[in-house]
Amino acid sequence: MTSERRTLDNGEEQDLLRRNWYWHDARWYASVAAEFGIEAANRLNRANVRALGRTEMRRLMKALGVDRATNVAQALELFAAGQRLYVPTSLMDAEVYPASDGSYEVRFQRCFVHENIVRADIAGAYHCAVFDRIEGWHDAWELPLAQPLPARTCALAAGQECRQRFTIR
Repeated sequence: MTSERRTLDNGEEQDLLRRNWYWHDARWYASVAAEFGIEAANRLNRANVRALGRTEMRRLMKALGVDRATNVAQALELFAAGQRLYVPTSLMDAEVYPASDGSYEVRFQRCFVHENIVRADIAGAYHCAVFDRIEGWHDAWELPLAQPLPARTCALAAGQECRQRFTIR
């Protein structure tokens, strides 16, 4: 059998890199859970995903020539840039909108993390780290949140709306 060789376009390459990274992330979580228990995996995952968010946003800001965000409007511009690069609509379908001068809301209609934890049958025990990643973005923007984010299981897996308000301190 012969196959035609072809090259990947930029979008296909990015998608392949993202999917490989997220596969690695899932395997890391599963390995930690198997070795140390799901509580340890949840705690470590949330901390590491927040650190990832801080680092990826700092790198994006540097590439864009931005030092920091000083208000919600600037944060939302950077949020949109981060969303396009790191978690495009092929992975997550999120609505992001200002709620007031000092806050905004994020609502997920579709989330690849939700899909994967349901497939892995761990939705009831898994603590969602998606919002921790965004908290890491806040760390990079130097816009601290008024309250730390609580640990929570997946709202979508429970048949609930997945929404979080982020209020700046």
